[in-house]
Amino acid sequence: MVTEAKKQKVESLNSSFNDATSAVFVNLAGVTVESLTDLRKNLRRVDTKLKVVKNTLARLAVGKTSYEVALDIFKGPVSVALSYSDDITSPAKAIVDFGKENSNLEILGGVVEGSVLDVEAVRMLAKTPPKPVVQAMFLGLMQAPARNFMGVMEGAAKKLLYVLNAIAEKK
Repeated sequence: MVTEAKKQKVESLNSSFNDATSAVFVNLAGVTVESLTDLRKNLRRVDTKLKVVKNTLARLAVGKTSYEVALDIFKGPVSVALSYSDDITSPAKAIVDFGKENSNLEILGGVVEGSVLDVEAVRMLAKTPPKPVVQAMFLGLMQAPARNFMGVMEGAAKKLLYVLNAIAEKK
């Protein structure tokens, strides 16, 4: 029987999924309340919310969103860390770091830009530097040839000056 409260919960979840930039799905069975509170605090710092959801309602909520590809993950106890920041790596980092301290946490997978990530992909995503760092590295690579060329040209100009100075001193 569909109640009004369930409809509102599904609409709220749907809105949350639509607004999110990435998601990591975890099983928190066996995690203490104190540890869970710490995880929520760490996730809030990176603009991510942890939601414990009923699978039936979550399956209905992800319909017609980019997270629809993750329907198979909603089996058993599932919690969702929804990130609202531009840095898609931050929720994965926070959860993987928490998992190192808490062996009861089980990473089930994730979704980034409509692509499903398995457990290993989530762990790899956690090791990836944040977007601004990657952009700075890329920019450095783009500038390197021009910078090296200028160094070579500057060296050639200095050598020419040394040769002209030597000729002037001989005269």
